[in-house]
Amino acid sequence: MRTIEQRNKSFFNKLAKYYDSSLFRSLNKKFPEKIIKLVNIKPNSKILDAGCGTGNLLYLLLKQKKNLNLIGIDISPEMLKIAKRKLKGKTKFMLMPVEKINEKNKFDYIFSVDAFHHYSSQEKAMANFYMALKKNGKLIVVDFDFSFLFNKIFHWLEPGNSRMHSAIQMKEIFRKKGFRDIKQKKIGWFSWLTIGRK
Repeated sequence: MRTIEQRNKSFFNKLAKYYDSSLFRSLNKKFPEKIIKLVNIKPNSKILDAGCGTGNLLYLLLKQKKNLNLIGIDISPEMLKIAKRKLKGKTKFMLMPVEKINEKNKFDYIFSVDAFHHYSSQEKAMANFYMALKKNGKLIVVDFDFSFLFNKIFHWLEPGNSRMHSAIQMKEIFRKKGFRDIKQKKIGWFSWLTIGRK
């Protein structure tokens, strides 16, 4: 039986060529734009996009012209091929899962956009995020909350879905890991942004 990571890699490799198509384009632009406005990123910051996909968030961050040091990681080689073409050498990309992050006090911001429910070990991901952030660095997680019943159904239907969380549960995950000043905002019909400071 394939692992969650293997199922996700297979799923997103197949999805990659359609991900920036007209079907997804408006969503792929709208949500990153909202997120960037809400977070108010400081110039010269070092930023990790964990589960960066085709690089849509990183592309919009680059357009901020704030001299940002941008890094994107993903488990899908096909997604990263598109991201690399889109960012044209202005961002560093690595093929790796979030569970393998091994950095300390390196990033001012870490973003996880629509990826958290795909992580093989959400506990390990949160521990790595906390370790990799500088003091007072911020973790920003955007993920779906369809309500208890539909979270269960979506978990069952979507390939590589490890677990869905309600907004309340996500806030508690942040609190238990030691994050402070935790704030949440609904940014779409089913998407919640949770932000916490190390």
